[in-house]
Amino acid sequence: MELMGRIWREWVGPFLAACAFRVGLAFDVLAGRVPRVSPRRWWTRSVETPLLVEAYDWTDERLLFSVLVWPALEEPATDSYHLQRERTRQVLEVLHRGAGELAWSTRYDVHDGLYWDDERQVWAGPDGFPYDGARLFGYSRGGEVGGAA
Repeated sequence: MELMGRIWREWVGPFLAACAFRVGLAFDVLAGRVPRVSPRRWWTRSVETPLLVEAYDWTDERLLFSVLVWPALEEPATDSYHLQRERTRQVLEVLHRGAGELAWSTRYDVHDGLYWDDERQVWAGPDGFPYDGARLFGYSRGGEVGGAA
């Protein structure tokens, strides 16, 4: 009986889950509900800088991770600032929920003072630490994102 339970958990269960996902995806494609590529506008780095979110362990002030929140290039430039702030709020909410579930003691700092370091071809934080932005720059020029068109 234990062997059957193990086989079910390790083989049959994941197989059925994958089948259900693929059938649902096929149904969405046949119904016409597929992701559509949205047009992107040109990105002006000097005007629209990414926001930097840094998560610290508040017990010992250790930097846990950093996240860059990019401007919304799928929307008009007039709405970009407000949409980027909304994205940042959503990212902070997701991070806070996850940290709460794991019982992490975290605090977050949001910096909007990033600047483009032309010599190193990176975004630099308030302390001069480099953050690479090459992927979004290519994306804003109509290129690939993460290796996929």
